[in-house]
Amino acid sequence: MDSFLKNESDVVFALEEQTKQLAGTNVHKLFESHIYLICDKNDPLSSKNLIRDEDIYGRTLMVGGGSPALLRSVQQKLISSGKINYFNSPDHDTTLTNIASGKGICLAPGFLNDHSGQFSWIPYDCKETFSCVLCTHKADKRESLSSFIRILQKLYNDAIAFPL
Repeated sequence: MDSFLKNESDVVFALEEQTKQLAGTNVHKLFESHIYLICDKNDPLSSKNLIRDEDIYGRTLMVGGGSPALLRSVQQKLISSGKINYFNSPDHDTTLTNIASGKGICLAPGFLNDHSGQFSWIPYDCKETFSCVLCTHKADKRESLSSFIRILQKLYNDAIAFPL
């Protein structure tokens, strides 16, 4: 985001909530990203198609790591139930390492899924979603940039079988 604000880059991916105070920019909606539970592929939860709160009661949830406010509120709701254990993880990479070593599970936005197949990403049953956008500079009127944005919007719009 810093390089975009300094006019060092033409486009930046962001959550819509991060764009509220940006002057001189156009915000282009891309997709709504859902929340997923990430667990090891050998975890019994990996066989589920949808994760509900009660599925993770008694488990250890990793939280923090720069989580967006929306995700923190979902995590806090689970923590306040008193039915899960939790610990703070400094960042997403550390969280994935902790999942691989069996230390816990986590909730994350689908846009973080690298689709490497190393972990199970299972939809979490909640209504909250992240509005993912691209930002461009208002002064940038290049047709090639407009075409690029339209192509991406179409690709995401048509990606019905692709979990976001």
